[in-house]
Amino acid sequence: MDRILKVRKEFDQIVIYRHVNPDLDAFGSQFGMYHALKTLFPQKNIVLAGNMESELLSLFPSFEVSQLIKGSTLGIVLDTANRERIDGDISDCDRILKIDHHIVVDSYGDFNIEDVEASSCSEIVALLLKEAHVALPINAAQSLYLGIIGDSNRFLYSSTSQKTFGAAAYLLSAGINIEKLYQSLYMRNKKDLEVTRFIYNNYQEDGQVAWYYLSAQDLEMLQINRSQGSNYVNTLANFEEFKVWMAITQNVEENNYRVSIRSRDIAINEIASEFRGGGHAYASGATLLTLDELEILVGKLKEKLNG
Repeated sequence: MDRILKVRKEFDQIVIYRHVNPDLDAFGSQFGMYHALKTLFPQKNIVLAGNMESELLSLFPSFEVSQLIKGSTLGIVLDTANRERIDGDISDCDRILKIDHHIVVDSYGDFNIEDVEASSCSEIVALLLKEAHVALPINAAQSLYLGIIGDSNRFLYSSTSQKTFGAAAYLLSAGINIEKLYQSLYMRNKKDLEVTRFIYNNYQEDGQVAWYYLSAQDLEMLQINRSQGSNYVNTLANFEEFKVWMAITQNVEENNYRVSIRSRDIAINEIASEFRGGGHAYASGATLLTLDELEILVGKLKEKLNG
């Protein structure tokens, strides 16, 4: 961490990136790093890269939109396994620091901090800041905590370790209100009830694989967008009969179908990579070009389960 801080001091500005279609950990690590660096280096231009239209943003503390200036630039890419998934153009940067917890497929940074055993990228960022004895501002701590609980499912996944709780303890010492954070994250409304009812009435299953499909018409009827449709994937979790469950949503803008895959006791990330995706062992994403590919995907998942 001392080396990283020294490197950062050499640059006029820092741009912080994360992956496309961001989840809690992508935003959590990005905003956590952003607020921490704003405190550490108030004289520097700190820029957030990527699309900022997600509804998840309502969960995070406010931030400023800064523009790139002329000068030496350090890019910090968080929670992004490969170059193609970076949300933003890193060609403007003189050097790249990659911090990630996914399976290593592309060490594209000039400096790479890759810990595949970490529960989340937010955990790695928190522990780096803890190691440097940074007095963390509460907005950074809130962001990183949301990132950790997002990717660890409230510390339920097997990736949770002593380090994870050490990071959480460090964030709690900043004074965050975890009860308020959990309420903001898990409070639901009547629309959630309508979507859940639709999923339970229309889900499909094949062996130990279950899924629901939301067409563009379904999304319009339910008054939710494609990204929101994927967020209900764990509606089919915790049923003894299903070891793999998925959300398939039609993406009209890109003329494809987005798939969120979750599993219990079976690694599905390699199969997801065969369908233009990837991710964690038990939580991955994929893209189908046609619905005909869904039968192939289900078949491969069943082979994995039976193998």
